[in-house]
Amino acid sequence: MNLYDVYVNAVSFSAGCASTAMMLTPMLVCKDIVKKKTSDHVNLSTFVGALFRSSLFCRQGFILNLRTMMIVHGLGLLINTFYLMIYWYYSNKKNVVITTVFKTALMGAVLLSYSLIESSDLVKTRFPIMVSIIHLSLIGWPLLSVRETIRTKKWSGHPKPILINSIVLCILWLLYSINIGNPIIFTQCSVALILSSTQLGLWAIYPAEKIQHNKMEKKNE
Repeated sequence: MNLYDVYVNAVSFSAGCASTAMMLTPMLVCKDIVKKKTSDHVNLSTFVGALFRSSLFCRQGFILNLRTMMIVHGLGLLINTFYLMIYWYYSNKKNVVITTVFKTALMGAVLLSYSLIESSDLVKTRFPIMVSIIHLSLIGWPLLSVRETIRTKKWSGHPKPILINSIVLCILWLLYSINIGNPIIFTQCSVALILSSTQLGLWAIYPAEKIQHNKMEKKNE
């Protein structure tokens, strides 16, 4: 093994460890949910989407023979399931949560089934493209409500810890994709980094916490 291979393996290991550690960031959101004894102020899609993505990326890692991706997102399946259970437990709309999870699981089953029946040559390109479209859609959907955010001056998309988590992970996997020379992962991470950074900027301009703080001040006057 030459020096470059050692470097690539080190970056891969670092990205995997950091990604696993960053998956614990949503615990801050869960802590807030437990404190308020309700999860209705947090978007359900944030947790369902994370679980859905983990299942797809775990399969993508297997198809592309990327062990780091398989291990990280395999753990992600367990961790995000735990987060979703907390969300469901403190939700006042448990039936909505169950229905959403069921629909998402059904969609995931269809995509995973496709990856099993498609030819090995085509699936290495087609499945990652499908994963990319879904992944970027889940990250960027809050940007569809930019006008509403500007009008209400309140960001109601992904929570700040999730956005920071996403940005850090994108940078790490972007570096990883450059080292292994994988254009698919590079494209996924590049676009995701732009989408997440844009949303964090909107959160900084229109933080929901500022609105709530102002309301509390008016009540105390």
